[in-house]
Amino acid sequence: MKGIFLPLVFFLPFVCLSQATLSADKTEIKIGDQIKATILINLSEGRELLNADHIWPDSMKGIVVVDGPSWNKEKPESTTATWSVALFDTGVVNIPSLPLVIQKQGMTDTLFTNAFAVKVMPVEPDSTGLSGIKDIYEQPFSPGYYKKYIPHVIGFLLFIAALIFWLRQRKSKRVAPEVVAIPLLPHEWASKALDELAERKLWQRGEIKEHYTFLTDILREYLERRFAIHAREQTSDEILVQLRKQHLSNPLLADTEELLSVADLIKFAKADPGMDIHAATIERVRKFVIETIPAFQQDTTSEVKEEGDETVQ
Repeated sequence: MKGIFLPLVFFLPFVCLSQATLSADKTEIKIGDQIKATILINLSEGRELLNADHIWPDSMKGIVVVDGPSWNKEKPESTTATWSVALFDTGVVNIPSLPLVIQKQGMTDTLFTNAFAVKVMPVEPDSTGLSGIKDIYEQPFSPGYYKKYIPHVIGFLLFIAALIFWLRQRKSKRVAPEVVAIPLLPHEWASKALDELAERKLWQRGEIKEHYTFLTDILREYLERRFAIHAREQTSDEILVQLRKQHLSNPLLADTEELLSVADLIKFAKADPGMDIHAATIERVRKFVIETIPAFQQDTTSEVKEEGDETVQ
């Protein structure tokens, strides 16, 4: 008798807990609808529910816990926890009993709720049946639909304008091909230089020394181009020595010697041989140029002579 009594005394606190009750707000629903499942349990006198967040199993066929638990602990002796549960199977669906792990005074025990059934009805199809397929609806034209493309069009036009502007600028900045001037022949250069000196009319304005300076410079430059004589670096006597080696006629050499002598007297001794000599100096140099043109360039001689004759007249 004592062996039976002692176990009853040991489990007496849990016997006093009574059973936890599981109920629902509806017992007949349509498939996919939800019910409010509520557990009523006594948590007074220091009782503690250890598996409060894991009462419902993780997977149940046709049963899905949507929300919860929502606790009401205003009265510990009648504590409630509510879940929203959706049912996705037709017919009678059994809600299983749920385990509740209770701890009191360091002792733990498991209580189970009652199970109950819910009738789940299928959704009846519309009595009118399925509607026919409608024709394709064509949306009416609206200019406002295309306004979203306006920034793209503007950007494209600006790009084209910038490209055209860049191409035109690039074309305008192309460097023109450099025209290489054909060097003049020695007698052509001398004739041009003498014409320019004649147009300046230096000796007519009293600038006699300047006139002879430019005139002898033209002659010396011509000698360098024509005979490769370094005339600009030589004296008049040295130039005459070089000219005698070129097999020139004696009258031409004599006239050139006289011209160089007069030029030296005017430039260095400030002599004045007379106006008649000044007037003929340019043509005397032109005559020297004409008579020293190489034979293979004689086709231009006649033109130079005609220009000289016109100047004299």
